[in-house]
Amino acid sequence: MVVGATGLFGGLLVRRLLEDQCFTIIGTGRTLTTLDAFTEETGAESIAVDRNDTAKVKEILTRYKPFAVVDCAGPFQYYGSKPYQFAEMVIEAGSHYIDIADASDFVAGITRLNRQATRQSVAVISGASSTPAISAAAADHLVQGLSRTVAIETAIVPGNRTRRTLSVMRAIIGQVGQSFEATIDGKRQSVVGWSSTRCINLSIPSANPVKHRLASLVNTPDVALFPGRYQAQTVTLRAGLELRLFHRSLQLLGWLVRLRLLRSLVKITAVARCIASYFENIGSDAGGMQVVVTGRKHNGEWCRRYWELAADDGRGPEIPTLPVSVLLDQLANGLVTPGARAAPGEVTLDQLAPRFNAIAAQTAIYEKPLLPVFQSVLGDDFYTLPAAVQELHSHVGAVNYRGYATSAGPTGLTGRLAAWCVGFPGVASSVPVTVALNAAPGQEQWQRTFAGSSFKSILSCDKDGFMQERFGPITMRLGLHVHEGQLHYPVHSARLFGLIPLPEWTLPGSVAHETVDEQGRFVFDVALYTPFGARIAHYRGWLVNADSLDGS
Repeated sequence: MVVGATGLFGGLLVRRLLEDQCFTIIGTGRTLTTLDAFTEETGAESIAVDRNDTAKVKEILTRYKPFAVVDCAGPFQYYGSKPYQFAEMVIEAGSHYIDIADASDFVAGITRLNRQATRQSVAVISGASSTPAISAAAADHLVQGLSRTVAIETAIVPGNRTRRTLSVMRAIIGQVGQSFEATIDGKRQSVVGWSSTRCINLSIPSANPVKHRLASLVNTPDVALFPGRYQAQTVTLRAGLELRLFHRSLQLLGWLVRLRLLRSLVKITAVARCIASYFENIGSDAGGMQVVVTGRKHNGEWCRRYWELAADDGRGPEIPTLPVSVLLDQLANGLVTPGARAAPGEVTLDQLAPRFNAIAAQTAIYEKPLLPVFQSVLGDDFYTLPAAVQELHSHVGAVNYRGYATSAGPTGLTGRLAAWCVGFPGVASSVPVTVALNAAPGQEQWQRTFAGSSFKSILSCDKDGFMQERFGPITMRLGLHVHEGQLHYPVHSARLFGLIPLPEWTLPGSVAHETVDEQGRFVFDVALYTPFGARIAHYRGWLVNADSLDGS
């Protein structure tokens, strides 16, 4: 039994199941008019029923006793105060239950039905859709052989000519401008729906290549489930519209929600759909999906792995239904364990591959090596450094160090003024120091805290392959080099606000190096002076990896 059979995804699923000829299909919907057309086109039996009409639903389930019920209705985030009422009725009828939900709370909360499902010996699988079922299948494949997973980033970018129902548009527009929790750099942070936009390019060659697509943050089950499943520091999922006019317009409208001028944009869904219909022949019918995993191999090398899928001819909407057909086959063969759970881990890429081929969807898997910024700048000299120095500069992602330091503090008016602008520490003797390091390919952000006083700098590799470090408004180009096992940071040039070159006579003096002490700990000694000899900062101390300590 397929609930929502007259909708976009429900209708596509019914057609696929009828082609497979493995099941007798009953379709349900709320209106007789659309159901009559559905029955005439497919030949499948249909029943008019509202899934919220508990008496009618129970009567139908008792009469037909379906092997499995698939809920393709949605949007699942709007199922009200009793979101699992329908699923509970299906379980009590002794039928398996599957849905294509992509609502984060709904999918993550399905486990509350586990005892009931186990007692009835039925499987209850939520989220058998693009996310989290397919995205998890891709991530499961990509993390193999990694000792550490730093980030999992997914993007879904449909073509403008792809069919969109009012229900689908409502689910998307309802997230615009809304805050939700996501794991970023190892911390739960509040982010905003349809923000943090990136440009997505798929590598798959095609007559209609998926290139230059904007994609912004949305709240899906991946955000809730993947941090624990993969121990990833960052988990994001982005979605986008092919026409930049529409994508940027939604971003602008989102400010009405962010500024609390509107509670939600859901009420404009019908208007947005009407406007979109006038542009439905612009753009392409090609869409795609990308899952990117950043991690470290067992040999210590960092890499970024990609799984990509592209579908044209308007067949993209079939993709969310494919995990359901896999699960129904598995259920029919007795290969699915009873109980209630989210879809990650229930289907694999190998199981999905024949379904992708059936709709002429192309997939690709590839890997790109990553070099942390210090390795990129120093080349082979990096490996002549002491082990503790190499280890600190070999990270990708967020990591924390702690230790103790002493600071001499600034001198003179110019030294104190420069120290105040950046936030350098004052006089301190053997005080606790922490360093929050957030490293990405080509860039590292250092947040140093001396006894509660913090300052930040950003190190990166410039276009000529030199290291540069930005403290506040000043960016210094460094002659980073290794000498007698120590790493040195002399200043070669500097710019104000990244644009205005500073004369050589205005350059700050730098005497900074890193090495190890007798205990093998990372040791730093950094001294900065104004061109007139006044001390801006001089701090030195030691650090150890706080994340690797056992707490003793």
